[in-house]
Amino acid sequence: MILVVEDDPQVARLIKLVLQRINQPTDTVSDGQSALEKARALKPTMIFADLTIKGMSGEALCSALKGDPATSEIPFIVVSGDRDIAEKAKNCGADDHMGKPFEFEDLIRLVKKYDKNDDNPS
Repeated sequence: MILVVEDDPQVARLIKLVLQRINQPTDTVSDGQSALEKARALKPTMIFADLTIKGMSGEALCSALKGDPATSEIPFIVVSGDRDIAEKAKNCGADDHMGKPFEFEDLIRLVKKYDKNDDNPS
């Protein structure tokens, strides 16, 4: 399950639709505190999070999850329209970043890059 942390309902719905098309179960939350609780409880396969979310910021969420041994291995991808996205993603310990607006192919590429189930030989 991929956790999407996005406070814009249209963007959250769009990401969820793209991920469902490639058979990725997805859950969405709109604020940092809910995301932190869900990530700790459900251990998603990956997290896509906006930097500007309600409550705890995306950077604080990233730092908290990357600083916790129970969640530090979950790939965390920052999704933002912020022009300093690369620097902010690096500073909080994110595994990657994706700018907004984004192309569907970029989203799918990142899922494939970090999908641990993909490296199983068939």
